[in-house]
Amino acid sequence: MAAFAAYTIIGLSLGGIFSLAALGIVLIYRTTGVLNFAHGAMGMFSTFIAWQVFYGWSHPFWPGWLSTLLAVLAGLVFAAGMGLFLEFAVFRWVRTREPVVKAVITIGVLLALQSAASLIWKNNQYHLPIYIAPQTWTFSVADVPIGANYIVIIVAALALAFGLGAFLRYTGFGRSMRAVSDSPTAASLWGVPVGRVGAVSWMLGSLIAALAGILITPFINFDTTSLTLLIIDALAAALIGGLVSLPLTVLGGFLLGLLETYPTMWIQSLGFPRLIALLVILAVLVVRNPRGLTAVATK
Repeated sequence: MAAFAAYTIIGLSLGGIFSLAALGIVLIYRTTGVLNFAHGAMGMFSTFIAWQVFYGWSHPFWPGWLSTLLAVLAGLVFAAGMGLFLEFAVFRWVRTREPVVKAVITIGVLLALQSAASLIWKNNQYHLPIYIAPQTWTFSVADVPIGANYIVIIVAALALAFGLGAFLRYTGFGRSMRAVSDSPTAASLWGVPVGRVGAVSWMLGSLIAALAGILITPFINFDTTSLTLLIIDALAAALIGGLVSLPLTVLGGFLLGLLETYPTMWIQSLGFPRLIALLVILAVLVVRNPRGLTAVATK
């Protein structure tokens, strides 16, 4: 029972990270129509920026919380700037092109970021994660000590999901994003700044990817490849939500985290969780209403 409770907390924490990453995919897709296969690579590069600040540039006499804060801020600021640059330099000019063209461009961005990161940080595995909460902070659940970092991840995922939903529903700019999502042409005729909405969407999506990458570092021996492959889990969760529903995306992320974690009690394989994610993707594509998926894909 204690082991089951521990694995449940770990699974929910992983699920929270998958939910965060998937929210970024859904946000960019809903607003700009781009299925961003470079999402994981964007989060990876920003995570390494944060890692470099935390372990390479922090002063040894700084308190731990200050080093963590500066590292996370550096990663998030870089991610927002990268998203803004990609929208202005690349995706603004292909806004009216076919969805497959825009998807192929994101694959090119993925390869460019992966190559650049490999040149800078090599392909070594890194064992020094970034903990948002101190490791000394623990709670007891069913007599099992749980690190505060796990709780922070779950709370962050839920808070961001509710916050993003409230932003889209109740703010003027959020309504503009929804209008662009429904019809960019009609939104522009009504005076909605489509270009600005696209830029903000890419900034927010990239920032969310960076946050997911930073939060997952305590769970894996990460490198440029493993962080990039977070796109598989994120895409599985996003597809559960049909690439449009924020609540279903979050639910899908948490469910996927549990599905990937519980079998590890009996099966010790590094590739098994990725297999689970791929099976979920295939299951969603096969079982989900094909007409609904077609409507989403041709938005």
